[in-house]
Order: sequence, then structure tokens, then C-alpha cells
Amino acid sequence: MRVDRIRRLAPGLLICGTVCLGASFVYGQQPPGAPAAIPANANPVTQDQKQAEDNGPRVVEPKLPSEKPPTPTPDEVRRKQVDAYDPLAPQPEDLRLPEDRSHVANDKDSTAPIERAPEPLPGSIAESNLKPPDRDAGPRVADSDDKSDDLYSGPAVLSRTYTLTRPMAERQIAWTWTVGASENFTSGLIGASSNNRVTHTEDSFGTAATFSFEGRHSWERDELGVDLHAMYNQYSSATSYNGANAILNLDYAHDFTRRLQLNIVESASILSQNGTLTEPLTQAGASPANVNLGASPTLQVFDTSTRQSITQISLTFRKTSRLSFDYQGSVFGVDREGQALYGNSGYQAQTDVSYRLTRKTTIGVYYSYLSYVFAHHVSDSDAETAGLIYSYAFNRNMQLRTRGGVARIENQGLITVPVDPVFAALIGQNNAVISTYHRSYISDISAELVKDFGRRRTANISYAHGVSPGNGAILTSTQQVISGAFGMSFWRYYTGSLSAGRTTLNATLGVTNQYTSDFGSLSFSRTLPHNATANLMFSYRRYTVFGVPGVQPQFIVSTGFTWGPGEGRLW
Repeated sequence: MRVDRIRRLAPGLLICGTVCLGASFVYGQQPPGAPAAIPANANPVTQDQKQAEDNGPRVVEPKLPSEKPPTPTPDEVRRKQVDAYDPLAPQPEDLRLPEDRSHVANDKDSTAPIERAPEPLPGSIAESNLKPPDRDAGPRVADSDDKSDDLYSGPAVLSRTYTLTRPMAERQIAWTWTVGASENFTSGLIGASSNNRVTHTEDSFGTAATFSFEGRHSWERDELGVDLHAMYNQYSSATSYNGANAILNLDYAHDFTRRLQLNIVESASILSQNGTLTEPLTQAGASPANVNLGASPTLQVFDTSTRQSITQISLTFRKTSRLSFDYQGSVFGVDREGQALYGNSGYQAQTDVSYRLTRKTTIGVYYSYLSYVFAHHVSDSDAETAGLIYSYAFNRNMQLRTRGGVARIENQGLITVPVDPVFAALIGQNNAVISTYHRSYISDISAELVKDFGRRRTANISYAHGVSPGNGAILTSTQQVISGAFGMSFWRYYTGSLSAGRTTLNATLGVTNQYTSDFGSLSFSRTLPHNATANLMFSYRRYTVFGVPGVQPQFIVSTGFTWGPGEGRLW
């Protein structure tokens, strides 16, 4: 039944479909010569596109889906907001100083070598940031106490642990050695050929030969550093100043754990009569504010032979990423040759606590106990010092480092006093030696302002005031040092430095006695091919001795060359 209905309706359905298809064809076709209808949402076809379509089919490249940048995490957003206002945060490449930008080869010349950035100048902030992470740079700090990566040391802390024979050891990576020779002219040599060792002076030409060996090697938990400098001077007329000088520094570090570190430092020096002609505080990288004045005498009035040694053992514990503790003990000794000059020995125990308060500020406290024993027990002294530590970073190129406290000194020794004329007539002596005891309080202050003008220029002003073992002529004393230095590298191959200052010693054993030294230095060096360097130096030193007028100043001009096989070469 259903099949019959389909058969009867099929012709009608076929006719209806044919009529509808023909109608749509007729009404959808445009008349001849009329423009083609353009849909409202279609783009007009240009003449060039029409011609391209007539020439052949056009291939349309499919569009790739655009890659959206990853959504930053809340921590990344917060870090970006903080870095925008933090002067110590790493700066973008286009905002850095020209000297700090990395020199990358041009894309067109992929074979061009990458230029190595210049080494930071000694004593600069950039140089201290390149040092291995140790306690002398302050507590290592991460973003939180639970993180140990991406540590930032913050502003450097004045630890007062260095001596003049170890003035803030430079960062060394490879073993190397150098040799050198120089000619010099020295005026004002004291007592070279006269019985009057203070007022008589003479001038002389001299020749010097130098040798240095330095390097540093690190293992998984240990690190060893060596720094040796030796020199021999020979003078044409002032032959009493002929002699050799040697300075040796050894340091060893061992990490028991990530938070506990052991440091052992041995510094020794043997200086002949010419070894004290150059003021040690004028050397590059030497800062009196960070020198241990109590264990390292810095004012040698008389040009005599001296031998000095100091051994330091310290233990550093970093409880958290912001808090660190340091415990240190040291023994030292100084031996002097010369009439009425006394050597000394002693020991020192000190501790300090440093806390990273903010990204720009480090605070802390320190305590030190110091004991001196002079030759033949002519004087024995004890000193206790306590104070506060404060360091502040104005920005990534300028830091202020300070220490301030009070020192209590107790002196017990022998002094010479005049005898009453009545008793002098009876005993036949005009002077007598008596035992005395003296207690005094002095300020203990260290301050240093460092400013970097990129990696090519740096300047600093330093001040130090504290306890000192004296210079052999006067014993336990108060020492005050103020100095300034400026260093720069220019014209790619040249380096220059300028420094000047004044050192004063005042006796603390109730004796009126004072020594003052004014010093200055100007030096230049030029890097030559084949690892050679040319050097030129001018130095000046003038003494003022209480009660002794007519002391002549000393002036030294020196020029020479040094050569070495380069870093990482021992032969």
C-alpha cells in the first residue's frame, strides 16, 4: 500500500524540484554588463588582485595561532614591582653604564670575538661583589629564609680582620707568577751614613727586582689561596738600605656544612731597612677603615728591619639567610731591630653578629679583647672594645660602612721620671724608673664611603681611630688614620691611582709623645703585549716627631716593567 503511494507521488515531487531549481538559477544570475553583487561583509577586490586571480589560482597561507606570553606568577609580578623601585636590582641592558654593558658580537659577523669586560678596580664595590662569598662581605641573604639560591650579600661590613700584609685579598682564580725590574730615586734617607739618625738625610739611586706568585683553587668543600711578594733593593750610595723584603699570605677555608665555615689565615712579612720607605696604606685596595689596627702597626717612623707574623682562625655560622655569627682568635708578634725600639707579641679574641635588616641595610654588634706583651715586660696592656656595626647602600654604586664603639685600655709598665735634685745629689742619678698603672677610655671608630663610577673609576674616603701597639718608640697608643683614594682605568690599556692621608700616634701610658706621618702616592701602569706591564710611581712621606725638629721628608720616584706568562700558567 505504501509502495503504491510513493510511486504515485514521485512524478509530482520531481516536477516541483525541477521548477524550484530553475527559478533560483534565473533570479540569481546577473544581467550581462552589470557589476557583480558584493556582499556587505566582503572586501573589495582590487585590480591587481583581479589580475592575479586571472593569471592563476592564488595560494593563501594559513595563519598560525598567535602565541600568548605566559601569564606571570604572583611572585614574578611582586618581584618586578619591587625591582622597579630598588636601586640595587639588576638594571636592564639599556639602562646600565656603558662600561658595565656586555660587549656582544654583531649578528652580521657571528665570528667576531666577544670582548671581555674589564676587571673591577681594587677597593671598588664591584671588586668586593666578585669576591667569594665569605663573612667579610656581610651575611648572604636570599628573598626568604627558606631559599638558598640567588643570594645577595648586601653592603659590605667592616670586619677589621685584615692586616697591612693582607689588605682585602683580591679575587684570584688561576695560578700565576710575575717578575719585574725597576729603577728608583729616593731622597731623605734617614741616618744612612751618620750618627744623627733623625736630622741627617741623603739621596740615592737604586735598583729593584721583584717576584710574585699568587693563585686560588677551590674544591667541593675546601679553598686554598696563596699570595707571595718578594723584592730586593740595592742603592748606589745609601748601601745600608740594601736588602730583601718578603710578604706571604696563606688562607684556607673549609665548609663543614652549608651554614658553618672555618677560615685560617697566616700572614708573615720580613722587611729590611728599605721595606718601610713606601707607606703601605697607599697601595691599591688597602683601606685603613678595614685594617685591624690592634694587630697591625701602620706607622713605622724609623727605617729599620722588622719581622711580623699573625695567625687568625675564625668560625662563621649563618643561622639564617639574614643572621650570621663570627668567632675569631689570633696570635701575633712584631720584632724590630734598632736601639730603643721594642717589639711586642699578643693575642686577640673577637666576635661579631651581623643581621641583614633590609636589602640596603646591615646592622650588627662586635666585641674584642686584646692583650699586648712588650719586650722585657717594659709594658703590658689589655684592651676591651665593644660597639655597633652599620652599613648602608645608597644605590648599587655607593656604600657607607661604619663601626663605632668604646675601648677600655689598661696599661702597666715602666717609665722614666726625673728625680728631685736633693735625692739626685744623694744617689748620683737624675732619673729613676718606676712602675705605673694607667686606665683610659678611647673611641673606636671606623668609617668608609665608597663610590663607583662604573667599572673604570672608583673613589673612597676612610677614617679609623682605635688601639694600636705603637711603632716601637712609643708602645700601646691611640692611632688615627684618615685617607682618600681615587682609581681609574682609561684609554683601554692605562690604569692610574691617587691616594693621600695622615696617620697620628698618641701614647696612652700617661706620656706626652706623638708621631705624625703625612703620605701621598700617584701611580700609573700600562698594559703591554705579551703579558707585560709598564709602571710609574711617585710617593711622598713626611714625619713630625714630637720634640725632634728638622726631620726631612722623603720623596721616591720609581719606574719599571713586570712580566708574567698569564693566568693559569706556572711555567
